[in-house]
Amino acid sequence: MMTDGGIGALERELRTSRQMFRAAFHAAATGKAIVDVTGICVEVNAALAALLGHAPDALAGMHFADFTHPHDIRADLHLFEEVMRGERDSYQMEKRYLHKDGSVVHVLLTATVVREEDGTPISFLSEVVDLTERLAARQALQEANRRLQHQVVTDHLTGLYNRRGFEEALAGPLGHQASLLLIDLDHFKHINDRLGHRAGDLVLAEVGRRLPRQIRDGDFVARVGGDEFGIIMHHADRALAERTAARIVKQLGTVYEVDGAFAHIGASVGVSCTEDGDVSLRELVCRADEALYAAKRAGRSRWQLSA
Repeated sequence: MMTDGGIGALERELRTSRQMFRAAFHAAATGKAIVDVTGICVEVNAALAALLGHAPDALAGMHFADFTHPHDIRADLHLFEEVMRGERDSYQMEKRYLHKDGSVVHVLLTATVVREEDGTPISFLSEVVDLTERLAARQALQEANRRLQHQVVTDHLTGLYNRRGFEEALAGPLGHQASLLLIDLDHFKHINDRLGHRAGDLVLAEVGRRLPRQIRDGDFVARVGGDEFGIIMHHADRALAERTAARIVKQLGTVYEVDGAFAHIGASVGVSCTEDGDVSLRELVCRADEALYAAKRAGRSRWQLSA
């Protein structure tokens, strides 16, 4: 049988333990809340209140759904109910809270249940970690990777895809109808010889601006060599490919103004098409290449359909 002195000692130990918990709870740098079994916040520390833009006592008495992003309430309630049914003792999830000013706060929530000896839930202890900086760093890394990937497949002189990007596109699916155009600039070497390599670069950059204007959104255009370009057109029949090739010959043959001087070049285009998906894109490249050289043999500045 416990004496009065023993009971007093236990009470003091319990009181000390509660005081230590409350001190740690309120001094914690991470957000913390005590939530009852109905989802109502009983107590909230200063860190969580500051994260959400409220005074601590303003959050007490609110249901956690009141400051949870509408799209995250269902998932949170589902996990909460699993704990209540005894299927788990805690859960963790990334979710969004709503700041008092209406902005979104990304957090990592860890909720742990406190139970009676018979397993009946008494309350939840929630810990909330602000993910704002972590998510910003993650997004910055993703954006840096995206830019790096773009740089890897981009020709920096023309802004078009480069040879590597073209090769990657050739590995993609063909579809039911597809057309491929290969373009070679005629007499481009004369620009370099007569006006210099800077002038040549300016002409190539202008070609890089003119070519995308001759094709549809979604068509793929790349600089595949020094003065060579390739276009992949999905869902494009022969008639569309021929019209596109004719526009390219016309537009690339228009005069170029380079540092006050005028330059003239032409363009030869080889066209290959499939309307039944019976050949690969690489086979279309071979056919278009043969048609390109047929156009050059026929006098340049023209387009030629593959046999």
